[in-house]
Amino acid sequence: MPVKTHVSSLGGLRYVLTGVLAALVWLSGDSTASATMPFTPSFDLTVSDANPGARANTTMVHSVPAGNNLIDSINTFIPIDWQIASGDTYPVGNVVGQVSAKADKGCNGSVDTLTPGNLINQALGPTNPSQAEWLGTVDGTWQMLFVVDQTTQPREWQIEVTLANASMPANMCAPEELTVTVFGNSSPAGAMVMGNPTRANTYTWDDGLLSYGGSQIVFVSDNLVIGTDTDADGWANTVDNCPTAANPDQLNTDQALAAAGAGVLGDTMGDACDLDDDNDQFSDVVESAAGTNPLDNCVGSPGTGGDAWPADINQDTFVDVIGDISQVAGQFGKSVPPAPTRYDIAPDPPDGFIDVIGDITRLTGLFGQHCT
Repeated sequence: MPVKTHVSSLGGLRYVLTGVLAALVWLSGDSTASATMPFTPSFDLTVSDANPGARANTTMVHSVPAGNNLIDSINTFIPIDWQIASGDTYPVGNVVGQVSAKADKGCNGSVDTLTPGNLINQALGPTNPSQAEWLGTVDGTWQMLFVVDQTTQPREWQIEVTLANASMPANMCAPEELTVTVFGNSSPAGAMVMGNPTRANTYTWDDGLLSYGGSQIVFVSDNLVIGTDTDADGWANTVDNCPTAANPDQLNTDQALAAAGAGVLGDTMGDACDLDDDNDQFSDVVESAAGTNPLDNCVGSPGTGGDAWPADINQDTFVDVIGDISQVAGQFGKSVPPAPTRYDIAPDPPDGFIDVIGDITRLTGLFGQHCT
């Protein structure tokens, strides 16, 4: 599944949208039910073909669980990289997608599947600034008009739809699920409606939802991979820091340490495929065997601290003769154990023996170096 996150910073139009919806809240007032009921919507996004440039069918699922307020309206923000054709480039009346819904009709604890309907391309008037308008009818009478616009701050596509209109079925409760599929091509004309970006990447779509009654505004998001994702971790190979090792979190310890001011160089490899996660010149294998922290390069901040650098035996941040080299040299010729595993830091992997060629030479080569 793609990674889903709450949107923490919203661009220009999102602030405008929030202000408009807040005004609607003030104008409509607040009901006891909408004020006390939760509103925790989710948003799921899939495409039928993830190849760059493909005219794929794109499916959006907007939902709220039982016990929540219903959805009043939805604004979906789409990266401008998507190719969305103007509604006047394919015939009025063509089918451009499908819309379906589930809800508790009658508020009796049931989950009813409503009759789906096609999305039909509507005529755009000469002064209509919209990119396209599509009308869907669910359950025979519930009409929803999907309006496609292009925003400027930031520049992206937006699809707006209001569910809570005069045609919405009465006495309906959550759970509620609205599934919208936009076709890549219109039918029967076969003209392009929507095409994937031409560049492989991991893209984020944002969903802004207003609760029924207008008391809550929530933004959620979902990621969509366009292009090859070899390890199926939700990140396209072109941006994945470990293209062949699944790591949805994209954790990169040395990069984070470097950004925090540690004295290491951050690389582009994620921890899942990096042999030396903290880039302290000792591999994770060596550090695990020696008992040092493979996710920190030095004792103290900015990392998590503790015994972190294998070369720093006495943890004073320096490699010197008295504190480090002499300690290891004092165990020369011994196997591990009885010699401390902490001193067995070479070769890679450690050989279970304290010797000149491996351990002592390795430390001597770092004499005078300092970690931060």
